[in-house]
Amino acid sequence: MKYKLLPTLVLIMAVMMGSAQTATPPVQPVALTKKSFTAKQGDKAFNRFDFNMAIKYYSKALKHPKANPDSIYLVQKIADSYRMLNQPASAELWYKRLVDKKVGGATNVFYYAEALRVNQNYPLAKEYYEQYKAANPTDKNVQDILAGLDNMKELSKDRGIFKVDTLAINTPQSEFGPAFYKDGSIFFTSNRNGRKDSNISDNWSANNFYQIYLATADSGATKVSSVKKINGCKPNGKFHDGPVTYFKGTNELIFTRSNYKSSTAQTAGDHRTVKLKLYTMMYPGKKAKIVSLPFNNDDYSTAHPAITADGKTLYFSADKLGGQGGTDLYVTTREGGVWAEPKNLGPVINTKYDEKFPFIGYDGTLYYASNALDGLGGLDIYKTKQENGEWSKPENLGAPVNSNRDDFTFIMDSTNKHGYFASNRPNGAGDDDIYHFTYDETKLDYKITVKVVDAVTGQPVPLASVGIDCKTQNPENTLVDKTGERLVTLKGGKPCTIQVMNSGYKSNSKAVSYKDRNTTVTIALKPDVIKLLVTVKEKESLQPIRDAAIYVAPAGMPSINNVTDENGIMQTTVAAGSYVLSSPDYPSIKGEFSEKTADPATGEVKLDFFVPREELIVNVPLTANCFTNTVTVSNLQSGEKSEVSPNANGEVRLDLQVNSRYLIEHDGKADTISTVGLKPGKQIEGPCKFYVGQTWIIRDIYYDLNKWNIRADASKELDNLVRVMKNNPALEIELGSHTDCRASAKYNVVLSARRARSAVDYIVKKGIKSRRILAAGYGESSIINGCICEPTNESNCNDNQHQANRRTEVKVLKY
Repeated sequence: MKYKLLPTLVLIMAVMMGSAQTATPPVQPVALTKKSFTAKQGDKAFNRFDFNMAIKYYSKALKHPKANPDSIYLVQKIADSYRMLNQPASAELWYKRLVDKKVGGATNVFYYAEALRVNQNYPLAKEYYEQYKAANPTDKNVQDILAGLDNMKELSKDRGIFKVDTLAINTPQSEFGPAFYKDGSIFFTSNRNGRKDSNISDNWSANNFYQIYLATADSGATKVSSVKKINGCKPNGKFHDGPVTYFKGTNELIFTRSNYKSSTAQTAGDHRTVKLKLYTMMYPGKKAKIVSLPFNNDDYSTAHPAITADGKTLYFSADKLGGQGGTDLYVTTREGGVWAEPKNLGPVINTKYDEKFPFIGYDGTLYYASNALDGLGGLDIYKTKQENGEWSKPENLGAPVNSNRDDFTFIMDSTNKHGYFASNRPNGAGDDDIYHFTYDETKLDYKITVKVVDAVTGQPVPLASVGIDCKTQNPENTLVDKTGERLVTLKGGKPCTIQVMNSGYKSNSKAVSYKDRNTTVTIALKPDVIKLLVTVKEKESLQPIRDAAIYVAPAGMPSINNVTDENGIMQTTVAAGSYVLSSPDYPSIKGEFSEKTADPATGEVKLDFFVPREELIVNVPLTANCFTNTVTVSNLQSGEKSEVSPNANGEVRLDLQVNSRYLIEHDGKADTISTVGLKPGKQIEGPCKFYVGQTWIIRDIYYDLNKWNIRADASKELDNLVRVMKNNPALEIELGSHTDCRASAKYNVVLSARRARSAVDYIVKKGIKSRRILAAGYGESSIINGCICEPTNESNCNDNQHQANRRTEVKVLKY
C-alpha cells in the first residue's frame, strides 16, 4: 500500500503506508557533472514523490548515447524509486549494481539486504545484513532481523492454528484497515472509486484518495461478503480518510484523515508535507460534529487508531520526534472525557524502523505491524501482552498470516476465533487485500515450567516424577531436575493434567491449559511420612550420647535400626503409621509414636531421652567398616581375653569396664581402645577410624559392557557399604563410577554417571539419606592398568583387564 498525497505545488504525505520503508537515512548519490534535460525532469518527479514518472525519466537518461550507462547518480535514483514504490524485485536488481560497485556504503547494503529478504533469498540477505551490522554494530534491531533469518524455517511453517481465506469484497485497488463495527460488520479503507482532485492527487500510488467503507456479512455467515457505503459522507472528506476504530459503547468513530481546513491542505513545518491527524465523531449521524483529538500536531502524523473494549485507552502510531525512530506506537488514556498526554510504548515494542497499525484484543493482547524484528520480509504482524506492567517480548505470528510481503492491520474478535488482516502478498485481487482468518489455539503447542516444592518448607523437591496426561497426546513421564523444575512441551493446546509423585510425599496434580503457556506452574507436595527426631543425652550432665542404637519398629514388622551421631541425635523418616521405639544399649530409651502425635504443620515427631549414668557402662557398642572376621578382645590390665564375631550389621558389642585399656585384634590388624575417663558424648577411639579424603574401591562391584544396572554379585558389596553408613551416621561419601576405555570419552562420562546414579539409588532405597551420598561419573579419565583406547577407541587389553577399570570407588567427604 502506497499511501501518499502529491499536489502540483504542495507535497501531501501520510504515514499510513503499509510498504516496508525504514528509518535508515537515504543515500546521497554522487551528482552528475552536467545533468541532461531528461535527468532534471526525473529529479523534479522524484522530489514530488512521483516515483513512477521519475523512473521513466531516469531510465531514458541512462539510455542516452552521451550518458554514462553506469552513472551512479541515475542508478541510485532508480533503485530508491523502486524501493519507495515497494517493488522489491526491481529494487534488488538496481541496489545490486550499487553494492557491487561499493557505492552508498552501509545504507545501500541494508536496502539490498531488505530487498533480498522480501524476495525470499534468505541466505544472501543474511550475508548482507551481516555486512551492514559490521558497519553498524550498535544497531540491535538488525540483530533481531538476523535472528529471524536463522529462524526462518520455523516462522515459515504453517502450524495449522490459522486458516486464511480471501474475501469477495477485494478489488484490484487497495483494501486494508479492517475494524469491527456491529453485527459482524467491519469498516475498512479503500481507494476504489475514491475522489481525485484536479489540482491535488496521490501521485505516489497514482490512485484515488482513500475512503472509509462498511462491509457486511450475509445472515449466519462468519465473514463479510458485501460492501455498503457508510451512511452519510461526513467521515469521507476531500483527501485521504481511514483507517478507523469504533467504540460501540458510545457509537464513537475515531478515524485518520489528512490534515486540511476548508478544503485547503495544511502543510507541516517543511511547507511541503501534509501530515495525518486523528478525529472523532458519533457514527451514524449526518450532523455529527467532527472533533480533532487534542494531541494532533501539524508537524507530525498521528494515525492508525485502536481503542480498547472499554473505551478508556487508545493506541495509535506517530512519527513525532523523540521516539525510537521511524513510526512508533503510542498510548493515551481517557479520564472524564479528556485524553491524556500520549506515552511512547518504549523500546521493547518500538524500534528505529516502523511500528504501526496497532490493535488491542479483548484479552489485552496488542497486535501490530513492524518491518524490524524477526520478520519474513516487509511488514510482519506481531503480538505482545503486558505482564506486571511490562510488555512481553513481541512474538511473530508466523505463516500463513505473515508472508514475505507487507502484512498489517490485524484484528481479532472477542471470542479469539476469527478476524481479519490485510496483505499485499501475490495472487490477491490486487494491491492490498483484506483476508479473513479463523484461529484455533487448541492446535498450538505450548511450553510451561513445572516446579515441585515441599508444601511445608516451600523448598524444591528434586528428581520428582512428573506425569503428563493430555487428551491430544499419549501420557508421558519425566523427572524434574535438581532444582525441582522441568520445562515441558504440551501439544495441541488442549488442557492437560500434570501429576507429580515422589517418595515420602502424597501425590498431587494440577490442570493446565494454553493460558498457562510460558509460565511456571508450582505444584506442592505434602509429606506422607513421619519425620522422627530423637535426642539422647546423659541424664546428669546433659551431654549427648553418641552411637546409641535406636530401633524403630512398626506393629508386627522388623525394626528399622539407626544410631545417634556425635551430637546424640538420630533423624530418620518413616512411612505414616504407628511405631514402637527402643534401644538395645539403654533400657531407658523406649516409647511409641504415630502420625497422630506428629506436628500437623511439619509432620515431625520429637523424642528426647535422658539416660541415667548407671546404664552407660553396661554395654558399649563398637562398629567399624573393617570388621569382617572374628575379633579378639584383650583387657591389657587384667589379661582377660575373649573372642566375638561381628553381627549382620558389622557390630561388635562388649561389656567393657570403665577406666580400662583393650587390645582389639582383627583381620591381621591390632588396635587399642580406652575407656579411661569415658563420659557421654566422648568418642571411643576404635579401629578403622574414617578421615576426610580417604578412598577405597568397593570390591567385586562390576558392570556389564554398556550397562549400568546393579548385578546380583554387586548388591552384596553395596549392602556392606549400607551397613557402614548406617553405623556411622556422620559419614558422608562420594560414590564414583569409572569405565573402561572402549567407546567415546563423551559416551563413557554419561555411562559412568548412570552407573554411579544406579548404585546411589540402590543405597538410598536401603535407608541411607540421599544428602549423605554423592554420585560422580568419571568415565575413562582414570584408567588404572594402562588400557587406554584413545584416540582410536581400540585396545589390545583383554576383557578381564577392561573389567578392572569398570570399578566403583568410595571417597570420604565428611565425618
